[in-house]
Amino acid sequence: MRRILTSIGLALLAFTGVNAASSAGLAAEWPKDKPVTLVHAFSAGSDYLARLVAAALEKGIGQTVIVENKPGAGGAIGTGYVARQKPDGYTLVTAYPGPAANFTNTMPGLAYKPLQDFEHIIQFSVGDMVLVARKDFPANTFSELIAYVKEHPSQVSAGNNGIGSYGHMIETAIMDMAGIDIKLVSYKGSPPIVTDMLSASLDLSVDYLGDAYIKHIEAGTLKPLAVISANRVKILPNVPTLKEAGLDLVAVPWGGIMAPKGTPPAVVKKINDVLTEYLKSDDAIRKFAVAGQVPAPTTPEEFHRIVVDEEALWRNIITKYKIRSE
Repeated sequence: MRRILTSIGLALLAFTGVNAASSAGLAAEWPKDKPVTLVHAFSAGSDYLARLVAAALEKGIGQTVIVENKPGAGGAIGTGYVARQKPDGYTLVTAYPGPAANFTNTMPGLAYKPLQDFEHIIQFSVGDMVLVARKDFPANTFSELIAYVKEHPSQVSAGNNGIGSYGHMIETAIMDMAGIDIKLVSYKGSPPIVTDMLSASLDLSVDYLGDAYIKHIEAGTLKPLAVISANRVKILPNVPTLKEAGLDLVAVPWGGIMAPKGTPPAVVKKINDVLTEYLKSDDAIRKFAVAGQVPAPTTPEEFHRIVVDEEALWRNIITKYKIRSE
């Protein structure tokens, strides 16, 4: 019996060794004389970071990396396309909270499984969300906002980038946790939100802290009430976090790279190593700042945990309010 078990053990070790050698061999051969495609599941014009990452990967692996835009269904079409590709390291996809995690709950019948169908290679960026009010809105702090809304239920409006967007879910969570009622208004992008706030036809917004907002905050034409980050933001040092303001909510949007499930670990590691080196560079820090983002490289294991935690963070809110992505 002991001899049989020993034989089985040796066979398993041999099999593991063959698999490891095979993976290492694929990594050594990858990439062959064939370009790598990085799918960005959104339209052209939203792919600034994707192109920076692609250029860095191209330089690091010595092979052409093509950015291919496959927009539609909030990123579900392009992301689902990559889930069905051969797991050989030649097709990657940019990953964001919706299509990589939250569509699990906001898109019933989704053609792929966000948490199961991918190898999570690396997180490449994090950003900040900010709660902003028009300049003449009666409240100047988050606590004053809550008090005002309670006195004027359903009379205060807040803009976001569509049902199921990060801003929409944060606004919904704020209403739920604070026990208030705000009229949520969906827009197609940040510029029209800002325009309506400047004209005083919209009261509030929860949105990405990018140039569209920063220039108006600095000019005093919009006023920030809180950031939704774990810590205060460098460019807004006097603006409290939502947690400091009394609401225990932290939400940090991120970007990353995924590959089809089954992509060899050695290939995943090679991509991670190349991009980690770039993301720690001064060049990356400077160029990401243009988009209001911060390079934030992780290991594959850390990025996988971020994606899993993202889905768990929003699951109850999505279910309770029956949020469905537009």
